Amino acid sequence: MRVVVIGGSIAGLLAARAVSEFVTEVTILDRDVPPDAAVPRKGAPQGRHVHGILAGCLDALRLFFPDLIEDLTTAGARVVDTGEHIRWFNHNAWRLRCNSGITSCLLTRPLLEFHIRKRVGKIPNVKESYGLSVTGLEVDETKSRVTGVRVEGAPGTEKVLPADLVVDCSGRGSKTPLWLEALGLEKPPTTTVTVNIGYSTQFFKIPEETHWDWQGLLIMSQPPKVTRMGVGFLVENGELQVTLGGLFRDYPPDDQAGFLKFAASLAHPELFRAMEQATPCSPITTYRFPAHLWNHYEQRKKGPANLLVLGDALCSFNPIYGQGMTVAALEAQALLRCLKDTSFRADDLSGLRDAYYRGVSSIVKAAWAMATGADFAYPQAEGERPLGQWAIRGYLGHVIALTCTDKRVLTVWSQVTHMQKPLSALFAPAIAARVMRRAVAG
Repeated sequence: MRVVVIGGSIAGLLAARAVSEFVTEVTILDRDVPPDAAVPRKGAPQGRHVHGILAGCLDALRLFFPDLIEDLTTAGARVVDTGEHIRWFNHNAWRLRCNSGITSCLLTRPLLEFHIRKRVGKIPNVKESYGLSVTGLEVDETKSRVTGVRVEGAPGTEKVLPADLVVDCSGRGSKTPLWLEALGLEKPPTTTVTVNIGYSTQFFKIPEETHWDWQGLLIMSQPPKVTRMGVGFLVENGELQVTLGGLFRDYPPDDQAGFLKFAASLAHPELFRAMEQATPCSPITTYRFPAHLWNHYEQRKKGPANLLVLGDALCSFNPIYGQGMTVAALEAQALLRCLKDTSFRADDLSGLRDAYYRGVSSIVKAAWAMATGADFAYPQAEGERPLGQWAIRGYLGHVIALTCTDKRVLTVWSQVTHMQKPLSALFAPAIAARVMRRAVAG
């Protein structure tokens, strides 16, 4: 069976790794030719900014590539305990500092992508074809099955690449909804929540004599009024990577004086003090993100059964919460489970499609609820608010407050936000009892 993966980013690479165990040939297509080093890639404009490798992502990466984390740390990445090594200022208080046993990884996006691509490139039945744009889908007469994709290199050189299964990992700008519409098929319904966030990033060289009691620092926004946030991670090459962000068009500047002034305006001065002690060693880069976007392919019962969508092409979240790569990794893991559990043939993949979307639904719903729930705390957020959302936000407000003093609550909160446990874990009796005591007694 031949599989085509559209998109050679981290989501596409992990999808190729997941299917490679079960098919004859996998071809990864991308118009962007990747660099031969751990440097930013043109096709990933957000790649220069801070990225979160959540614990759930780390678990999935270990499954796919058992030796990856060791090689990343050799290259300068830092595996850290999220409770002990990352300081987090939120709702006007510092979270409790303790050894949580929940690990994350601090590194740049290009370093991670480079090492994943290197491993996927060594899989015998995986072929990478870069410098090619996918221009559409080929389907059979009944339009119930994709037979291939149309690709174009130089203008006027379009050809059809046959495929038994197509996995779209082309990111937020995915053309699959438009291709389906052009074929006379139903587009997936979409849900959007508009936040208009922008952020700016700069790297700093840390003086040798400087020692901080953290390896990651987060100064978060404070709803409903404070829309600014800042993140600083110690990454490879002994550098501090700083990303400043602002919701609802409160964008951080891209000039040095404005960048520092914005940092000084955060809810706590700790990150600004660190920047003052360090020396800028890169230009300031910017990125804009208008809205959360969820394409509900799980609601489509008709159309090609052998077309799957993964990563930001399925659902893209406000990037400041660092969920994107973790959700993509967990979706690729779900695809791997489906391939192991489902009996399928190249001419009938409806069982695989249905099982896949059932498997990823809980992953996307949990990430969506956490990210949009945080943004809906601001009246400026535009989108349909869930019923009872005010009550849930009030409950979670108590949970967040308890993370400053209660190790048990902090641990469960971290496991949920790092996507190791479902959102329902925060409503378990042991946590709910603590919330009720705080709500009643203060």
